[in-house]
Amino acid sequence: MADADAGRPWWGPEGATPRRVDALLRSAVAEAAGRPPETLPAAEPRRAGAPGSARYTTALPLRLARELGMPASRLAEGAVARLLDRPQVAGARVERGGFVGIEVAPRARAAMVRTAAADGAGFLYARLGPPEEAPVPGSPARTQDPWALTPLHDAGTVAEARTRARGDARRRMLAAEALSGSGTADGDTSWRDPHLDRGGGDTPAARLLAVVGEASARTAFCRSPAEQPRPGEETGPGLPAVPTAEHPGAWALGTAANPAFAIRYAHAHAVSTLRWADQVREAQVDGSVPSGPAAHGPGPGADPGDALLAAALEAAPAAALAGALFDGPLVLRAAQRRSEPHMLVRYLEGLAAAYHEWRNSGGGLTVEAIGEPAGGESASSRLRLCAAAAGVLRAGSALLGVSAPTRL
Repeated sequence: MADADAGRPWWGPEGATPRRVDALLRSAVAEAAGRPPETLPAAEPRRAGAPGSARYTTALPLRLARELGMPASRLAEGAVARLLDRPQVAGARVERGGFVGIEVAPRARAAMVRTAAADGAGFLYARLGPPEEAPVPGSPARTQDPWALTPLHDAGTVAEARTRARGDARRRMLAAEALSGSGTADGDTSWRDPHLDRGGGDTPAARLLAVVGEASARTAFCRSPAEQPRPGEETGPGLPAVPTAEHPGAWALGTAANPAFAIRYAHAHAVSTLRWADQVREAQVDGSVPSGPAAHGPGPGADPGDALLAAALEAAPAAALAGALFDGPLVLRAAQRRSEPHMLVRYLEGLAAAYHEWRNSGGGLTVEAIGEPAGGESASSRLRLCAAAAGVLRAGSALLGVSAPTRL
């Protein structure tokens, strides 16, 4: 196949990321069709099977069959034959008369987690499809600053504030690839919100911000698919689509019932765990170990290898978290194309839930476990998942205009 030498893994250094899986499938279908890969649209692979599965499918042969004058099943069969020749492809088959399904090797998925851990924004914002693919319709002009946020507090009505928040999210989503590395830098971010601290307000929007805070308001405004929700409409139990200061619902709570809090808390927990890992590593050098719920991170220059990470991903909660990470770039692409920020909100909620399920299952590590020789290596590999979740949660929240706190 054209995109890699036969002896080199198809996924290269970045692993089985959506971008690389997309390129692999597109290349296989292109070769079966006798077309250059760059002339085909994105394959847009989707996860199939169990939540933690490393199986992916594409409908690309079905989408191209009429244009190429070739039965979709024959095109899919040709693509599968080529995929089976590739290293680190654990299996490939024709599904449902024209879909192509593949299963990637464990180390390819482990390398994907490593890539997300190193650069969450770069992973989430990565473009799918050929390099020259046309930009998503509605992309902001180059002269605009896509990272600028429109103030919500001075909106005349809550409905106007909602329109502004959704516009900000749409603009940022459309410019995501160009924004990689902007506004998502590591650093200390507080839970403090000036609107909550200040209290009161001269407009309905300002009074709402004084009750729920800007992060919850922006999340609430973007969570509903409807542009004009019905009066009293909710997007979940106790979650009004258009909250007000008088009726904020769960958006005013600092609990898991508030999706904005759940997403931000997951990020704060993951970053705090990584911080503890650094402190434990430094304390081991000094001969002292601080007390508290710590975890051992990979640390500068330390790399336990993708084989260890692949072993960690055999546990169902870890595999489910890796699967949720894989979905991110695909959900973002769909949200861009449809101009629907609620898709990104729901994705981040799911990722936060997968992170909490993983840590509650034993993914979080104790200080005591770090002293054991094998435990340190295992902990290092599992901390890749922690860093990947933190990076993608931070990058996704930034597109909504929501900050990601770094301390519990």
